[in-house]
Amino acid sequence: MNKNKKEKNEVYEISLKDIFKTFKRGLWLMIACAIVFGGMAFGYSSLFIPKTYTSTVKLYVKTLNVDGGYQALSAYNLASNKVNTYIEMLDSNNFREKLSDNLDNKYTALQLGRIVSFSRNEDENTEVFLATIRADSPTEAKIIADSVADVAPGIMSGLDDDTELKIVDNATIPTKPSSPNVLKNTMIAFAGGFILALIIVFVKEALDNKIKYNSEETELLGIPILSAIPDFNGERILLNVTQAAGNTTESEA
Repeated sequence: MNKNKKEKNEVYEISLKDIFKTFKRGLWLMIACAIVFGGMAFGYSSLFIPKTYTSTVKLYVKTLNVDGGYQALSAYNLASNKVNTYIEMLDSNNFREKLSDNLDNKYTALQLGRIVSFSRNEDENTEVFLATIRADSPTEAKIIADSVADVAPGIMSGLDDDTELKIVDNATIPTKPSSPNVLKNTMIAFAGGFILALIIVFVKEALDNKIKYNSEETELLGIPILSAIPDFNGERILLNVTQAAGNTTESEA
């Protein structure tokens, strides 16, 4: 009685050799899942996700009436502090409506709010900030970016008498889409398929409580083996074991 309880409560360790065997048995499944997932991600990213092209305009807040020395430093600080104000002014419905007029009302102000954005590098306290335009074609991205460069300085000209908005770099036609990143999506899906199959293989192995015929488990279980008939088409083995003195039973593993 005590012996049976001891055997039931005994915890068996899994060796690295067993882990390697499990990994080797499921390797083809992992590779197949990775290829399928990667292929699906590649096809979906290439054919179904709309391509987006990005064009940018670099703008500069210039301080007026600066002679040099201390005034130059003061002017720099003034321009740097003005950048956030300029961004807020340009990121407004008033600017987008004027931009829409400049584009012959091809886009509404609401649509331009999703297409045009303004930002500055928070790590650098400079007078420069960026207008980013995202459109569904490279030509359209360039057209909208050029319109931003035309309209923005005029909008800001009446803000104050100390600064004005200048264009540092004009927009260029993007040569390739900025999104989707087909290679990145494919690699993530490939890795995800491999990991998913790996988990399935090891969970299936962990839930498999069938007795397998090998010397290590025979010693751990303490069950004398009378005979074993291998199934050459699979991994199952018919074991004829003794449970008690004078009694025998067959266990299919």
